[in-house]
Amino acid sequence: MRKLLAAITAAALCLSLAGCNSSVSTLKTGLDAPVSPVGNLDSTETVKYSDAGTPAKLIKEFTTDDGLCSVKVYDCYFDVTLDETNCTPYQAGSAYGKAINMIYPDFADLIEPYVFENIRMAFPDIGDNFTAALDRMNALYDSLKPHYRDEIRGLCDVLCGDVHGIKPDGKISVEELTLMNMTPSALRPTACSALALWGSKTKNGGMTVARCLEWLLGSDNSMSKIHCVLHIKNGSKTITCIGFLGLFFCLTAINDSGVMMATFDAGTRYPYSYEGRTCYEYAMRHALETYDNAKDCGQYMVDNAARFTFNHNIMVTDAKASYCAEDAVLQVTEAGKGAPCLRGADTPIMKDLVWESPDSMCIVNSFVTKGNYDSMSGADVNTVRFARYNKLACSKESFSVAELKEAMTKEKVDTMKFGSPTVQTVHRDNLTQMIIIDYNTGNVQVAFTGVEGVVDHPVFTDVGNIKDWR
Repeated sequence: MRKLLAAITAAALCLSLAGCNSSVSTLKTGLDAPVSPVGNLDSTETVKYSDAGTPAKLIKEFTTDDGLCSVKVYDCYFDVTLDETNCTPYQAGSAYGKAINMIYPDFADLIEPYVFENIRMAFPDIGDNFTAALDRMNALYDSLKPHYRDEIRGLCDVLCGDVHGIKPDGKISVEELTLMNMTPSALRPTACSALALWGSKTKNGGMTVARCLEWLLGSDNSMSKIHCVLHIKNGSKTITCIGFLGLFFCLTAINDSGVMMATFDAGTRYPYSYEGRTCYEYAMRHALETYDNAKDCGQYMVDNAARFTFNHNIMVTDAKASYCAEDAVLQVTEAGKGAPCLRGADTPIMKDLVWESPDSMCIVNSFVTKGNYDSMSGADVNTVRFARYNKLACSKESFSVAELKEAMTKEKVDTMKFGSPTVQTVHRDNLTQMIIIDYNTGNVQVAFTGVEGVVDHPVFTDVGNIKDWR
C-alpha cells in the first residue's frame, strides 16, 4: 500500500500547567514558544492544499459470489460496501469475512498479535491466564443487539472457523475476533481531538469538521495496512464507518442524513466496570441508524451514558449544528462528580478555560462543561491542546477547507525549550486518521497514517461524498 502521510510529526511544547486551575494568562503565554525546523519542513513553510482531496489509486475491485459484499482496493485504504437490504445480519457478516479472505489473506496474522497488545494494555498483570478478558468479552457481547451479534458471529465463523479460546498461538479465534470488535469498550478507549467550524468561521458559511483519530496502530504500525471505509447499506439505516477492515463498530461514522459521530476518550480516576454495561461504539451505530439529526443522536448517547463502560465524549454534527455528548458513566454520577450532558457552542465551560472564537467548538480528552467531571486540571494533553485549538480558530476570520488543512498540519514547536521531549499538539504522534468533512459540498477526505508512521504535511485522500453514500 502507498506510504501515506497522516499529520504532523508530533512537535510542540509540554507546558507545566495546572489545567483548569491555571490562570488564562499562563495558558496563552505557553503558546508563544519558538518555531524550529522539524523533519524537512518548518512550521512557517506550509503545503499549498486545495479544497479538494487527492484521488486514491484503484488497484482492483470485486463482489462476493452472493452479491452482498463489494470491495474496491485502493493504494491506501479499502472501500467496502456491505448490502444488508435483502439478507440476514449473519449472512452479511459471512460475506464480509469471505471478502476479507480474498483481499487480505494474512488478516489473521495481523490481527491476533494486535488483539494481545490491547489485552495486555487493559490487563497489565494478566500473565498467561486470559479468563478475565474472556469474561469481559462474553458479558459485553451478550449486551449487544442481536443484529450486531449476528454480524460478528457470521464474520467469525468464516475467518476463525472452529478456532476457540484466547491464547497467543498465531491463530485468530472466535473469541479474539469478537473481542477485537468491541475494542473501545472492552479493552481501551480512544484519545483524539476535533474542531468544528461553521457560519462566520467558514468561507462558504457551511459546517466543516476536522476530526483527529488517535488509535493504537500496533507493532510496526500494522493497523495502517487495513484502513477501511465501510458502507453498511440497509435502506434508511445506511451508515458509513471510517475505521479498519473487519470491524463493525463506529469510531467515526456518518449516516445517510449526514449526521457524523466520532469517539473521544475522557478518562476518570474511577475503576472500570463492565457488568450490566454495554458498548458505546455500538450505541453510536444504533443512534445513526435511528435518528436523522445531530441533536437527537447526541441526546440518545447522553440518555444512555450510565450503561457504558468508559467515560467518553462523542462529537455529533450535521449540516446545521455541532455538539459534544459528554457521557459521564455511572461511577461518576454516583460519586456526584459529574453528569451526562449535551454540550453546544453556547454551553458554559469550566473556570479558566477560554474559547474566544464564534461559530466553532473543539473537543479534547476531557469534559469541559462547567460543573462536569474535570480531566483538564493538571493534564497538559488537554489544557494545551484546548488552548491551541482556540488559537487556531482565532487565527483567521474564516477558513476555506484548504486553509483548515494548512492550519491543522503546520504546527511545530521547539520541544526542548521546556526541558522535555514530551510534546502536546492539536494532534500527536499516534494520529491514525485525520478526517475532514465539508458539509457544503458533502466531500469527505482522510489523511491515513501509513506504515512509516505519522509524518509532516499529510496527503488528504478523497474517500467520497456524503450525498453518494445514501
